[in-house]
Amino acid sequence: MKVLERLCELLGRKVEWMVVGSASLALQGVEIEPKDIDILTTKEGAYKISSILKEYEVKPVKFSKSRVFSSHFGKFRVEGIDVEVMGDLKAKVYGRWVSLTWRLKRPVFVKIGKLGIPVSRLEDQLKVYSMINRKKNLERV
Repeated sequence: MKVLERLCELLGRKVEWMVVGSASLALQGVEIEPKDIDILTTKEGAYKISSILKEYEVKPVKFSKSRVFSSHFGKFRVEGIDVEVMGDLKAKVYGRWVSLTWRLKRPVFVKIGKLGIPVSRLEDQLKVYSMINRKKNLERV
């Protein structure tokens, strides 16, 4: 929780962002042990977050593309936890690149103490996991 407090403190409303993936599920009560914290943002947001989190940088934000994903990706280590930032995230679905940033317009805020942490809605996370045909995603569905 300390890492989430630090992220909220640093990022606040300076940039459009939300927690996605397993950390998002855990924050909403799903019994899952996240290994890291995934942050979804815009392309511009990724570089702004990179600047804000510069002292925690492990891998600088730059455009990255794999067989399944493309994004402006960077990795940080905050309070001992890996934080992965994905700006303008896209996934390859049935041979076409599909943007996943629409979730930024539909955040849910999970209250932890005085903090409201923006997370991906459970139904949105389920939709994304179903779209991306990977074993670990299908197990989560």
